Amino acid sequence: MNPISSLNCRSFRTLVTTIVLGLFIFCAGSAYSQLRIMPVGDSITRGVHGSTDSAGYRRTLYLALTGEGHSVNFIGGQTDGIQTDFDRNHEGHSGWSANQVRDNINSWLLANPADIILLHIGTNDLSTGQTAAGVVAEVGQILDRIDARSTATVVFLARIINRNDSFSAVTTQYNNLLQSLANTRIANGDLIVVVDQETALDYLTDMDDALHPNNTGYAKMGQRWFTALSGYLSSLPIQIAYLHAVANSNDVLLTWGTLSETNNYGFYVQQSVATPSLFADLPNSFVAGHGTTLVPQSYSWTQYNAAPGTFYYRLKQVDLDGAVHYTDVVEVVVGALTGTDEHNVARAFSLSQNYPNPFNPSTLIRYTLPGESSVSLIVYDVLGQEVAVLAEGVQKAGEHHVQLDASNMASGASTSTG
Repeated sequence: MNPISSLNCRSFRTLVTTIVLGLFIFCAGSAYSQLRIMPVGDSITRGVHGSTDSAGYRRTLYLALTGEGHSVNFIGGQTDGIQTDFDRNHEGHSGWSANQVRDNINSWLLANPADIILLHIGTNDLSTGQTAAGVVAEVGQILDRIDARSTATVVFLARIINRNDSFSAVTTQYNNLLQSLANTRIANGDLIVVVDQETALDYLTDMDDALHPNNTGYAKMGQRWFTALSGYLSSLPIQIAYLHAVANSNDVLLTWGTLSETNNYGFYVQQSVATPSLFADLPNSFVAGHGTTLVPQSYSWTQYNAAPGTFYYRLKQVDLDGAVHYTDVVEVVVGALTGTDEHNVARAFSLSQNYPNPFNPSTLIRYTLPGESSVSLIVYDVLGQEVAVLAEGVQKAGEHHVQLDASNMASGASTSTG
C-alpha cells in the first residue's frame, strides 16, 4: 500500500480517516517468509517448446508452492507464460549454454538477489559436441560466481532431463559427473541440493521432441522441483518475519522478529562496507535465540558510533548444532539525514502488507507513523464485521508492528487502520 502523504500528524490525530489495506488474509497449511526463487537455464526452463501455455515447469511449481502456503517470488529478467495465475519471471534463455549462464549470472543476481536458484543447464552444450567433463567444469564456474555474490544463496542443481537422440549416453555421463561435483562442494560447505530431473520423465510418453518435454513432462518436472523445495523449506530452522535497520546520527539500530524457531542458538550481526557481499561479524553482536518456540519473538541490537558511510547488514543465524543460515541484506546510510533503506526515516503514514501472507495461524502487520498519532488497527471479516482490535490509542512516531493470531477466525478477513 502506498503511504498517505496528504495527511500531516495533526490532521491525522483530529480527523476520522480510514486507510484500507487492499488484500484478503487467508489461512494456509504452513507459513514461510517470502522467498525469491530464480529459475535459470535454457529453453527447458523457459518452456517455449512442448508447453501449450509457454510456462514449462514453472507454473506447476509456483502453484504447488503457493498451494502449500509458501510465499514465493519468481525473479529474473525474462517473462514467459500465457496464464496469469503464477509469477512468470525467470532466466531461461533458449539456445544458451553453460558458459553464457556463467558470464551473466553475476549481473542477474545483482539486479535480482536470489534466495534460491533452480539451475537446469547443459543440454545445448552437449548438443554441440562439448565433453561432459567440460560442461561440468563450466557449471562449477557458475557455482563459484553465485558464491562470490552471496554464500547464502541455495542452488537447487538439476541432474538434467535426458533425451531421445544419440546424445543420451553422454547426458547420463554428464549427470553422473555433475553429481560428483555437487557432492564435493556440499562436503566443503556449499548450499546445494541435487534434484534428479533425469528420472522424473518417461522418455517414451513425456517428450515433445528429442530434447523438450510435453505438457505432461513439464508438469512432472515441476513436481520434482516442488518435492525438493518443499522438503527443504520444511526443514528451515527459523521463520524470519522482518529485519529492519535505522540510522540515528552515528548509531545503527537493527530490529528483527521471528514467527517460529527450531533449535535456534542465536544471531550474529554482520556488516559489509561499500558492497553487499563481503560480510564479517561485528564485535559483541551476538543475540541469544529462544531455542525451539512457536511463539513470535522480537530482537534488537545497536551498533554505536558507526563511521559515516553506506553499510550493509545481515544476520548470521546459528543452530544449536552449529549449522549457519543467513538473512536478507538491509542497506543503511550512516551520518546522513536520510538513507536508502525504506525504514531509515518515517516521512509518511504507511500500512504494509501483512507478512507472511498466506499464513497459519499468525501474521505480522507493520505500520509507520511520522509523528505521535492516534491509531486504531482493526481486523474485519469479509462481511465488514469487526473481529479484532490489534492496536488502539496514541502511539509515538516510528515503526510499529502487531501480531494477528487468526486461529479462531474464519478464512477471509481484511485489515484497516483509522
